[in-house]
Amino acid sequence: MDDKKQANRIIDSVPICITSVIFVLLTASVKTLAVNGNIVWNFAFAAKLLILSLVFGILIGFGINEIVRFFTSHVTIPDSKPEYKKAVWMFFISLAVLILAYLPYFLAYFPGILAYDSYIQIDQIFTGAYNEHHPLIHTLLIKFTILAGEKIFGNPNAGIAVCVAAQSLLLIFVFSYGIFLLYKRGKKLISIIVLIILALFPFNAFMAVSVTKDVPFSAYYLLLILSSSELLRKEKIGLNKIFDIMILAISSLGCVVYRNNGKYAMAFAIVICLFTVIVNAVSKNKDEEAKTLRKNYLITLGVTFASMLAAFVLLTVASKSLNAVQGDKREMLSVPIQQFARTYVYHSGSGIVPGDDNTLDDASKNLINDFILYDGALLYRSDISDPVKRCTNTWVVTNRTKDFIKTYLKLFVRYPGDYINAFLATNAGFIDFTDETHAHINEIEGINGLGYVQTRWNESLFEKGFTQDSKLTGLFNLLEKFANTNAYLKIPFLKYIFMPGIYLWIYVFAMIYAFKKKNMRFAFAISLTAGYYLTMLFGPCVQLRYVYPVMILVPFTVLFNKEKTE
Repeated sequence: MDDKKQANRIIDSVPICITSVIFVLLTASVKTLAVNGNIVWNFAFAAKLLILSLVFGILIGFGINEIVRFFTSHVTIPDSKPEYKKAVWMFFISLAVLILAYLPYFLAYFPGILAYDSYIQIDQIFTGAYNEHHPLIHTLLIKFTILAGEKIFGNPNAGIAVCVAAQSLLLIFVFSYGIFLLYKRGKKLISIIVLIILALFPFNAFMAVSVTKDVPFSAYYLLLILSSSELLRKEKIGLNKIFDIMILAISSLGCVVYRNNGKYAMAFAIVICLFTVIVNAVSKNKDEEAKTLRKNYLITLGVTFASMLAAFVLLTVASKSLNAVQGDKREMLSVPIQQFARTYVYHSGSGIVPGDDNTLDDASKNLINDFILYDGALLYRSDISDPVKRCTNTWVVTNRTKDFIKTYLKLFVRYPGDYINAFLATNAGFIDFTDETHAHINEIEGINGLGYVQTRWNESLFEKGFTQDSKLTGLFNLLEKFANTNAYLKIPFLKYIFMPGIYLWIYVFAMIYAFKKKNMRFAFAISLTAGYYLTMLFGPCVQLRYVYPVMILVPFTVLFNKEKTE
């Protein structure tokens, strides 16, 4: 290999190497924090960490770049000739296969898994005291299915079964639509592989039968990215393009109404879309394909923005009709809550942790105690903000905003290491692909159903007439054992596809690859996950239901390869 080719190869590896250095730096920090419980961010530690990250990051970066180069150059799965009619058949075959795959879970957990926040939403339905903390549209969906079950069958269980069946079919429909697109593009072998993965991946079935807002949100989120990627391919206005616009509008609406943080992810998508339009407009590429792509981005921008406005109107009408109380803002303050609590525990003189230096000034202590009541900061857990969050008084943020911000920034300057540690510890499962603490965040000794896959019913549900009525007791016991023991952690190598940390880096490296290949469609599709990831990283903890939307997108990223418009 001559010197010029070698130099080009090194230059080609630079973006991947930089990303790999960041990957090693964050992963090593999280692991050190997990082992030691705390990191003192002095010069010696920072220098050692940086050298380690540079050496191993560059080596890993070159390795990844060479692996990608090899597979893109030597390993290809040839596409077949696109056949629309056979693709339609593949859609219905996928529907049937996935229904059969998830049906045993539905029967085993009949009428469904009422875990997570479902008992809170059901309590709102029974009391009539609605709260916007949980999406009202989803709460109303649960309400209408329960009422239908009671009216038709005289049993609220039947209503929950209808709710589970509806959301399962929505998820299965979107999966099948994605497989249809793969087959239509001529990726027949890949479409079959994806179908097998979706059918056998147990988290899909567990989530499909769990009554939680995250399931319809995940379906609409995947549909949003699939429909936008399809729309960006179309050159002429026709029935197919109109269909894509309709699907994009519906999925954008669904993303906002089924998750409160969906609006932030959608806002980020709108910004990305607008940025792409501007870049396309000022670029030197003025050919017809570039003009068509810019027009499609403008359509995508308009549709998503209009859908977001429609969602706000719908949510406002629902809120006014139900006299719903505005949700508490403490959820979006999860990171500051953790940072304040950790700083207090390590520097207030409380004696909770070794090394508490009692250097926190009285003014800061007073504001923290006003913000986190009843010595709630002393309940600090590094992996989840809920214990401290329950004691949080958001009145301080709303009415003493200047004092809050001033104290927050002052403590950041004085104790930056504690702020960094608090953020890394809470997001360990998202950052470190080998982290296993995510599986134990909600566990309580002696209580089943609180693993990474949550299946536990709250006792208040039984008081309201709901019953667990498994139709397949043997399978139920087997699945409960899988969930309660976090059995996926015992599967060599394959366990990593179950773990949340792997997905962040898949998307980060995929984004770098897309930009290197100047594949703007791929970059746009992947960048839509960035807004959602930001909402997760500033959330209360690592949960399967949070990361699930980005899990199910991965098999479909092959759709975003660089192809001409149609």
